[in-house]
Order: sequence, then structure tokens, then C-alpha cells
Amino acid sequence: MTIQIEHTLSKEEARNRIEQLIERYKNEYKTDLQELVVDWAGDRAHIRVKAKGYGTSGNLEVRDGAVELDFYVPFMLQVFSKKIKSAVSEEIKRSLV
Repeated sequence: MTIQIEHTLSKEEARNRIEQLIERYKNEYKTDLQELVVDWAGDRAHIRVKAKGYGTSGNLEVRDGAVELDFYVPFMLQVFSKKIKSAVSEEIKRSLV
């Protein structure tokens, strides 16, 4: 699944806000997460998440004018893919405003 969110921030500010969003989720959902690993290399990050027995991974890239998130939706959750995409998109949009 690929999600692209446009923004008007500098790349540095957009990355900072994405990092803050990830930290907020780490703290807010720490009892539900078995794993949340974010490996940054410049403006790109590889993310691995495991929660409630389901795991996924993907890549995030912060660019001038947009943030792109590309991740795998496990088979058992694909029925919820539209809801997942909508929820993730809205959270990223809110963090970039």
C-alpha cells in the first residue's frame, strides 16, 4: 500500500514532525506493540511494526513537498486496507499541518 501526503514544510521540519508522530505512537501504544523499529538513512526510513500478532514493514521517504509511505498489509488485514489507508493518511496529514 502506498500513501503520499503533500506538505508545505521544509524537509527537515516534515521529518521532525514524522519522528514526533512515531514517538507519540510508541508511547501511546507501548502495551500493544511487540516491535516498532525505525531505521533512518537520510530522509528515508525503513519501518518494522508488530502488534497483536500481526507484522508489517515498509519504507517512508520525506521529500520536498510530500511524504511517501509504502508498506505491506498482511493478508488477514487486507479487507481493512481502505480503513487503514484512510487512518494512516489522516494522522500523517495532521502531523504535517
